[in-house]
Amino acid sequence: MEILLLITIVIIAIAFINFKDYLSNPQKRQQFQTTIQDNQIQEEFQEYEDPYKNLSKESKIKKSQYGVMVGLLAKLAQSDGKICELEKELIENTIEDIAQSLTLQSAMNQKEEILEILHSIFQNTTESVEELSQAYADLTKGQYKSRLKLVEYLLALAYADKVLSENEREVILDVAAYLEIENDDFNKMYDAFVEFYSKEDIKQDYKEACKVLGVSEEADLKEIKTKYKALVREYHPDILHHKGLEESIIKTSTAKLQEINAAYEIIEQYKKEMGEK
Repeated sequence: MEILLLITIVIIAIAFINFKDYLSNPQKRQQFQTTIQDNQIQEEFQEYEDPYKNLSKESKIKKSQYGVMVGLLAKLAQSDGKICELEKELIENTIEDIAQSLTLQSAMNQKEEILEILHSIFQNTTESVEELSQAYADLTKGQYKSRLKLVEYLLALAYADKVLSENEREVILDVAAYLEIENDDFNKMYDAFVEFYSKEDIKQDYKEACKVLGVSEEADLKEIKTKYKALVREYHPDILHHKGLEESIIKTSTAKLQEINAAYEIIEQYKKEMGEK
């Protein structure tokens, strides 16, 4: 379980680092400008470089890419009605990193004040997913990679508790739709997360099944089958009945045998998927 937790943290950390790097690296963001052929589109993009310069610090942050991102994080976190401890910690770390980035990128030298503003955005966001997604789309015209990395990060965060709820899925699908993420790109990301966590779930089930049978995870199927047959003989109700044991003991043993059978099926399926016969 600790290994899975560590893997989850690493995945989310990488997703955010990649996303933050894209936003904070002027060269990457300016590549778009050097490749635009249509002057009208270029002028439109340039208008979005700093359209809020006359606003207050709080309003400026709220309307920035980072501010809108925090709003979307809030919508995602609230969508399933619960926030696990890991998700809470990761969101807090994300907000901390955003505050640090804003402090370094601008003349906003008061990090604590920025943190307070970001927390306020997270806790008090009233805009809908549609409104926030549209705002992010407006701020990232022509920056498809930025949009893609945001959706990837939202997926990573949603899987912090190793389960993607239907409400979380709907939020992410809505964001991807408003940001005009290509179906192929979204499906590749989505399928990668589903496949990874499905494998981890199967592996975790396998570990638990090995504990039930009392065998090593490294044991081959032949060794496991031998142990399984021995346990069946030990707990089979017919054998216990012939020994004249009490019904309460037989009933308990029957339940144990069902657990043993289920565990062996899991192990057998896992070994089959791993190519072992």
